[in-house]
Amino acid sequence: MTSRQRTLFDRDDVSTTSEVELRTVMRFPAFKNISNGDLFSLSLSNNTSALTHGMHRFAAKFIPQIPAWAIEEFAEKSSTVLDPFCGSGTTLVEALHRCKSGIGIDCDPLACLIAGSKTASVSPKRIRSLAVALERAWTVPATELTDPMPGIRDFGHWFSKDAWGWLQSLRDCVLALEASETERRFFLTVFSSIVRWVSNADDQTQKTYVSGTLKKSPPAVVPVFWKALRKAESALGQLQEWRLRDAEAKVMCGDAANIDIKPESIDLVVTSPPYLDSVDYMYNFMLEYFWLGPLLGVKDKTQFNGMRRGVIGAKNPASREVPLLPESSADLIAEEDVAPARLLATRMYCHMMGRHFASVGRAMKPQARYVLVVGNSQSHAGALPIHDMLIRLAADAGLKFERAFAYRVRRHYMKFPRKGRGGIILMDWVIVLRRASRPQDYPPRLPIPNVQLGHDEVAH
Repeated sequence: MTSRQRTLFDRDDVSTTSEVELRTVMRFPAFKNISNGDLFSLSLSNNTSALTHGMHRFAAKFIPQIPAWAIEEFAEKSSTVLDPFCGSGTTLVEALHRCKSGIGIDCDPLACLIAGSKTASVSPKRIRSLAVALERAWTVPATELTDPMPGIRDFGHWFSKDAWGWLQSLRDCVLALEASETERRFFLTVFSSIVRWVSNADDQTQKTYVSGTLKKSPPAVVPVFWKALRKAESALGQLQEWRLRDAEAKVMCGDAANIDIKPESIDLVVTSPPYLDSVDYMYNFMLEYFWLGPLLGVKDKTQFNGMRRGVIGAKNPASREVPLLPESSADLIAEEDVAPARLLATRMYCHMMGRHFASVGRAMKPQARYVLVVGNSQSHAGALPIHDMLIRLAADAGLKFERAFAYRVRRHYMKFPRKGRGGIILMDWVIVLRRASRPQDYPPRLPIPNVQLGHDEVAH
C-alpha cells in the first residue's frame, strides 16, 4: 500500500467515527437545527413507496423523505424545483404537493418514461376505462414470437415461450389503444414494471442475469399485469388528490452537463447524481429495454450498448480523451493509486460532474440552493471520499458549501449476503450548497463514519 493509499483509506487526515452514534428520527430536523456532520437514522416506519413512488422498481433511487425535507425547507409554493438526474421522478412527485413546477432531466429514456408516468396529470377514471378496452382486446398470447429489439441473442434465455407470447400480445394491444400519448405511456410504464418479475432473471439483485443457483419460477404474466395496473391506478388517484392545484411536472430527456433551461430560473435543485463506477442503470433495465427500447428511440442492441457508455458515472466511458483528474482532488485521489481499469471512469466522472455544476449554476437563481445526495461505496479497502470531491467541484463552479449531514441507509437491494460487501452504500450524505457569484474556498473534509453492514440487514 502506498502512502497516498493510506491517506485515502486509513484517513489519517480526516476524522473517522469508530463508534457511530446515530440519532434515530421520524423525519429530518429543520435545517437551522442541524449541525455540520450530524448523523441520523430514519425510522423504518417511514413509508418510501406511497403515492406513485412504488409504481416501478428503480436502482439506487433515493427515499422521498429527502426531497420532501429539502422542498419544505428551501422552496415556496411559487418555486420551480429542478432534479437534473431525475431517474424515476422521486423529487418531482414530492414537488407536485408543494410547488407549482417541477422539472426533471435524465439521459435515460426509460427513466424519463417512468418519471413522466409517475407525475402524469391523467384521470384515474380514464385509466379504468382504457383498462376495460384493453381487457377485451388482450385475450390470447401471440403465437408468432418475434424478438422485440434487433440484435438480441437467444431471447428465449430470458423468457419462457408462454411469458414471451403474453408480453408480446400485451404490448401490441397497448399500442393499439385509442388513447393519448400520455395515457399510452402510463400503460407502457406498468408493462415495464412487470417485465423483470415475469422473466427468468433473478429478482434478488439489481443486475440482470439468470441465476444458476437460485432457480426462479416466474409468475404468470396476466395476473401480474392486472395487479400492477390496479396498484398504479390507485396510486395515481392518491397523487391527484395530493398534488397542488395546477401543479405541473415536466420531464426532459437531456444532458445534466449541458442543461437547456432559461438562465436564473430555478429556485431549488434537489438531486442524487450517479455514483462513480457504481450502478449501471441501463444494464439493470436491459430486459425492459429489450421490449420498449425501439419505442423510446433505442433502435437496437448496439445503440443500447453505446448509450450505456455515454452516461455520467459509466464504468467504461465511450470517450477516451478526457482531462486528468482536477487539481482540487489531488489530496483526495491520486491517479497513480487508481486501478488502471477504473482510471478513465474516474477522470470522466470528475470532468462531467464539474461541467454539470457549472451548467446547473447558470440555471439557478442568485442565492438558490442545491441539495445533493451522495453515498460513499464500501469496498474491501475502504470508502472513496466522493462527497468531498463533489463539494470541491461544486465550489469551483461557484456553489458555496453550507453544511452536510448523513443518514444511515437501512434498506439494501441485495437480499443475500456478499462476503466483501463491495459496492453497498451504508451512509448517504445530504449536502446543502448555495449559489454564489464566484468560486469558493474548499471547506474542511467531512468524516467517513465507520459503519458496518449487519448480517441480518437485507433489501426491500
